[in-house]
Amino acid sequence: MPLGHIVILGAGPAGLAAALAFSQLSSTSSHPLCITVLELRPQITTLGGSINLTPLALRYLDRLGVGTAVRGCGVPVSAIEMLSLRSGKLLGRLWPGVDALRVKRHDLVTGMLETARVVPGVSVRFGVKAVNIHQTNETENSHQSQDTQGGGADDGGKVILTLDSGEEISADVLLACDGLHSLVRRTVVDPDRRTVYSGKATVCGFTTPRNPGDTGLTTADGRPAVVDTSLLSGRYGSLLITFCEPARNEIFLAAVVNLPDTNTDNVGKGGEAKDTRDGWRASSQDRSHSVDEWSIYPVYHLPAGGKWFKGRVLLLGDAAHAMPPQGESTGIAIEDGVLIAHVFQRHTTRSVAQMFHDYERLRRGTIDRLYRETVSRWAGAVQNDGGWFMTIVMEFLTVIVLALMNMRKRADFAGDVGKLKLPP
Repeated sequence: MPLGHIVILGAGPAGLAAALAFSQLSSTSSHPLCITVLELRPQITTLGGSINLTPLALRYLDRLGVGTAVRGCGVPVSAIEMLSLRSGKLLGRLWPGVDALRVKRHDLVTGMLETARVVPGVSVRFGVKAVNIHQTNETENSHQSQDTQGGGADDGGKVILTLDSGEEISADVLLACDGLHSLVRRTVVDPDRRTVYSGKATVCGFTTPRNPGDTGLTTADGRPAVVDTSLLSGRYGSLLITFCEPARNEIFLAAVVNLPDTNTDNVGKGGEAKDTRDGWRASSQDRSHSVDEWSIYPVYHLPAGGKWFKGRVLLLGDAAHAMPPQGESTGIAIEDGVLIAHVFQRHTTRSVAQMFHDYERLRRGTIDRLYRETVSRWAGAVQNDGGWFMTIVMEFLTVIVLALMNMRKRADFAGDVGKLKLPP
């Protein structure tokens, strides 16, 4: 039977992208859908710093009706420039000439939310906590082979969410976009799949330049070290410096430090974290601005693989495949939302189980590849001091990696999950 009500848990990029994509699907269908987005927090928070949106992510946002609003909040990135802290010289440019954007995560989510509130069929509720989730007819519709599902027949089952207020919400499908520490993954879909601590943390903060658009840093030949976004690499790791709003009155800085345990008080107190911090200071010699407060986020990720769905419940975004930060995480989450709506265009003729299998068949290979690449890069995100020789070796390898990534950019950014051929 056709679906009527889809509940999305989580109002982040994955959840809101799915809501917007399903709204568009519903508007062209003879069987309109009702989409309810439930968010635990009482309102949008400023959690998170600035994020990179690739040409592919921007294309999806344009299609969802959010692109114009988001572009107005961010800074176009002509290229990510890689600089050597050792020599002060440019090592190369990543993704030159593409349509990319650097924007605050808060501004992205705000733009998506404002659009979701005006499109038909979508309601968003904040301050809602689910305390229990159970399914009816679960055994007949749980991670089985498509061959057992018998054409488009569905079992008429439901997902019942109980909220902390005592309210119960019934849905035909639950999409869990509730992040790395997903309640739904831990209690329903894959309880044995636990988060893994990486041993590293991201350290980030905002500062104000003396003059808009001027970080006060220059390269060895006297040109500005930061045009849009730059990554400064040295003996102890790398420091990202970027503008992230149109007036260029704010600078966002971020780096990765080793943090053997999750006690953030240890950051900056001796060891490699202190070496990294002092390395930046000694190399940049910059006194034009300072960060008033650094935010520290211990980095967790999920093990490779894992289950993505059970019965009528599907994990999306970080809830399904959280990886270490890699510059495209937000775009990957948005892509999840676009793809699941594309798969569900056949919801009148295929069962929920069939569509979940279709989604996994189309998505699993891409996610597995991205996961391997990200974990590999993340392993070298923080370097022990190997001296000047190893620094030169790493710079040489950086040049090679940049060349390879730029060669692949056309293929990487040309894809479109909304146009994939659906499985038979």
